[in-house]
Amino acid sequence: MNTNETRAKRRALDDVTKNKIRSVIAYTARIVGLMCASGTLIQTFLATLGFDSSLIYIHTSLLQAASVLTIVICSGWANNGSPIKRSALTMLPTGLMFLLYIPIAISRSASITAYLLLAAIGVAQQIGVGLYTVCEYKTPYYIYRIEEYGTVIAICGIVSSLASLGAGALVSWLSTKFTFIDVMTVSFALAALCLFITFLTTVTQKNLREEQDKLNEDAPKPKTSLVALLRYPIFSHLIPANLMRGFATGVTTVFATMALDLGYTETLTSAMVSSFSFASLAACALFALISKKIPNGITTLAGSIILAASPFLLIKGEVLFLVISTVILFGRTLIEYAVPTLLIRLVPVEIAGSFNAWRMVLHNAGSLIATTIAAWLPIPVLLVLAAVFQLLSGISFLIAERRLRAN
Repeated sequence: MNTNETRAKRRALDDVTKNKIRSVIAYTARIVGLMCASGTLIQTFLATLGFDSSLIYIHTSLLQAASVLTIVICSGWANNGSPIKRSALTMLPTGLMFLLYIPIAISRSASITAYLLLAAIGVAQQIGVGLYTVCEYKTPYYIYRIEEYGTVIAICGIVSSLASLGAGALVSWLSTKFTFIDVMTVSFALAALCLFITFLTTVTQKNLREEQDKLNEDAPKPKTSLVALLRYPIFSHLIPANLMRGFATGVTTVFATMALDLGYTETLTSAMVSSFSFASLAACALFALISKKIPNGITTLAGSIILAASPFLLIKGEVLFLVISTVILFGRTLIEYAVPTLLIRLVPVEIAGSFNAWRMVLHNAGSLIATTIAAWLPIPVLLVLAAVFQLLSGISFLIAERRLRAN
């Protein structure tokens, strides 16, 4: 091997290592920043301002609808240009919009005007998140080796969970010293900073497929429309599974509002932020150990069985609610890491952008259905449906994996 080849290989290894480091930083900063965009914190923020639970459910549904529509309309967005740069650019406006929450928090208004402004900001942010999602599952093909994907995202999950755990614990502690709205006012500013860091560390990643892409410039591009995707067995087989998994996930996103409806306090919902981060940390650590040893279909089913414990949340007790919801989030996190790791080994890069965009459309549509009917469906019925649907989804992913590997 000559000197030039040796240097080229070393440069390639250096680029892979740098990409991994930047990925961990970008992933962590994005996760911590988006804690303030949806989920427990924003739901508690709305409740603290004085909005009732029905309006909070509607707010959650609006955000999910915005994300779904964005992915539907822009499903092919990652197929043109660099998915690395495109995913980075979505984080700039999404982060800046956090600053718009601050005047509303300072005013402490619970007027219809304030609600509409909060909804508009949230919807605009979800458009950015939707565009990022379109690129999210195609970018890994460009920044590191596919066989390393499971380990890398597990490490990303561990680091981001530690950061989220710390951030959640800090919010919970500060909430005992200051009003929750004052804490969120500062949190929104820090969230904007986190997403700016995400932008910087993403846009500087090295495209490892640049030379290969140049060679394939004149090659015919595969069709990636929805009609074309339906001809791929892996896509069509998993349509019900993605919808049902989305429904179950949607139910878990409103656990904080459920807790408030069941009579628990804001102290519990604030503690849920830290406990959920701990659940993610534990699940990521476990996935890092088993991702190359246990088929991802089995891991998905195992996570589904854990999530099926949702109806046990109806047992009275604040501590019990916190423990059971944390265990459920542990199972959900296992699924969230096992599914893309399963698919990235089976889906070619040429269709990965559109494939995963439409997969997430189905997933988010299921979540949207869940949060929409949550406003009027009794909590026990909602939790039972989530448990049944996730079990069926987990079985479907396991069957699909075995069939496709057999072929």
